[in-house]
Amino acid sequence: MSEQLLKTASTHNTSLVGMMDSAFSRAMDAVASVGWTPLARLAESGVVALMQRITIGRLRVLTESHIYNFPALGSEGVQDGPSAELRVVKDSFWIRLVTMSDLGFAEAFMYGDVECDDLVTLFKIFLLNRENLVEMKSSIANLLFTLPQRLTNTRFLNTLSNSRSNISAHYDISNQMFEAFLSRDMTYSCAIFPQLDADMVHVKKGERLLKNGVVIRGIGNGDISSIGAEDGIPAKQLSCDEEDELYQAQMIKLEHLVKKLKIPETSDETIRILEIGSGWGALAILLTQRYPFIEVDSLTLSSEQKSLAEERIRAAGVESRVRIWLMDYRCVPESWTGTFDRFVSVEMIEAVGREFLTQYWAIVERCMKPKNSVGVVQVITIPEPRYDRYIREIDFIRKWVIFPGGHLPTVTALVDTLAQGGKSKLIIDSISNIGPHYARTLREWRKRFLARFDSDIIPSLKREYPDVFDESSRGRNEVEVFKRKWVYYYCYCEVGFTTRTLGDHIITFTREGFEGYGCDANA
Repeated sequence: MSEQLLKTASTHNTSLVGMMDSAFSRAMDAVASVGWTPLARLAESGVVALMQRITIGRLRVLTESHIYNFPALGSEGVQDGPSAELRVVKDSFWIRLVTMSDLGFAEAFMYGDVECDDLVTLFKIFLLNRENLVEMKSSIANLLFTLPQRLTNTRFLNTLSNSRSNISAHYDISNQMFEAFLSRDMTYSCAIFPQLDADMVHVKKGERLLKNGVVIRGIGNGDISSIGAEDGIPAKQLSCDEEDELYQAQMIKLEHLVKKLKIPETSDETIRILEIGSGWGALAILLTQRYPFIEVDSLTLSSEQKSLAEERIRAAGVESRVRIWLMDYRCVPESWTGTFDRFVSVEMIEAVGREFLTQYWAIVERCMKPKNSVGVVQVITIPEPRYDRYIREIDFIRKWVIFPGGHLPTVTALVDTLAQGGKSKLIIDSISNIGPHYARTLREWRKRFLARFDSDIIPSLKREYPDVFDESSRGRNEVEVFKRKWVYYYCYCEVGFTTRTLGDHIITFTREGFEGYGCDANA
């Protein structure tokens, strides 16, 4: 296991739950890494039997001694679909997969137990055959692993003591790393593109660009070629070029949110905005540069984000009207009660946690002015039919330090908890889904991440964590695991949004009785 990289503040090892979960993880990893042959053969036979249920698309699995085709060549009743190939490198792959299902596959990929020519296509095959593959865990495995997964979920509960370390585990990795793959506005959320998936028309050009020194072991040309990029754009200019389509799309999204806030063109009085989830200050900068009468108070739990956001705000010349607070939303001062004309939060509610949604909305309602105030939130969501299973299990995103403690709510949960926490004083005006745009956003991030990994990301990681990412063989392995983890994250989420297994909803709400709010039927 990549112990050094994963030892972040988010693990909370001093708690009983944390120690129990860590002990189980170490034991499981020891079993998987040994790859005991009889156990591996048993696991392999179980996985192969289940994979024979694939009826849509084709999956080819190569081992040292076998070539498996799913469905078997010549099978009847097979539907056309995508094709992908897996290459099993270590027997521990089978053990991880049979014991931990999709989470086990993620770990196997991270640690190099398996290689894949195209992760995106592979995930699509799994989703298309999801109903046939739901029994990935045997009854014995369910008995063994239900409790540990619940322990892991409990370990990452977003209590006041855990929330800051959960957020820091992701955003405090390195500002320079995020700068490497985000566009120059540093917006780390779904963009809105003028044309959905227009980047896919440049598949072959993207393949030529990215084959030049950025393909990593375990990710074949099929995966890279799906990224897409314009021919002739040097990697160093991908996020700072004036024609950068990701930057333009992020600005379209920010403008869309500003429009939803219904800010008047002129005002003799200061309009105060509360933002929960600062990011790196992009929205606060846009708002205060456009409207000289606006002041923004923005909350973050990441010290790294706060530092860079304040630097960017000073550079934009709006530091007198934007205040970044290193503060949990549950700790807002009483003096903020009834203070804010507008409220906005962009992809932060996912860090709130199921248990605290009602409390979150109660605090939002308390801070908003009692009359004529408006709120806008952008939230990654999960469909209602998938929610029950989702909350019972721990997935790759929540466990492997990308977003520990994260929780994707359903739209229904957001509406219900807003009504409860808002004491029925907040009226929902509109709900829209921009989730399909996230697939391309993730492809753009992945393209930049790979193109700049050696030149920008590795040096920044070595500066931040010299004892982890050193020149030893273990240090080089840490780099490889880190790289694979992020590539898996991009691909995993891309397919989720492409297939609408995930959504990204924008919800607007206002105070009852706000006659001047208007109605934008086509917004």
